[in-house]
Amino acid sequence: MASKPCQAKTAAGKPCRAAAGPDGLCYLHANPEKARLLGQIGGRKNRQKLLEPTSRSPVTTTDLQNILADAIQDVRSKQLTPRVASSIAQLCNALHRIGPAAELEARVKKLEEVLAERQRTAVDAKVETDGSVADDRDDARSE
Repeated sequence: MASKPCQAKTAAGKPCRAAAGPDGLCYLHANPEKARLLGQIGGRKNRQKLLEPTSRSPVTTTDLQNILADAIQDVRSKQLTPRVASSIAQLCNALHRIGPAAELEARVKKLEEVLAERQRTAVDAKVETDGSVADDRDDARSE
């Protein structure tokens, strides 16, 4: 025994193909507020959760390990899609590889500042003892 199709029309103007209930309409056409509610629930499921923002302090290897462990847990509990977790893993890998170079760059910059300060101190000391400013500037440039 085949059930009758719904008597309502779709948004495209075609006849609804769902099975009709006792009143001649399908469940969604008989209860349009339920259709809207079910659509909202489906839309909320598709939203991506944003991770909480973190500080911009340097990230250690332990921090990277914790971020990856959290991502794994979120994938297992279906709070995070594997695609997003893969992106997080790639970013952690890049940060882990760039970290030593960035640290070395910061150390070189600090050493250059210390060296410049020592040179300024030496020039100032020479000016006080010599009284000659022009010769000291030439010495500093040659170094």
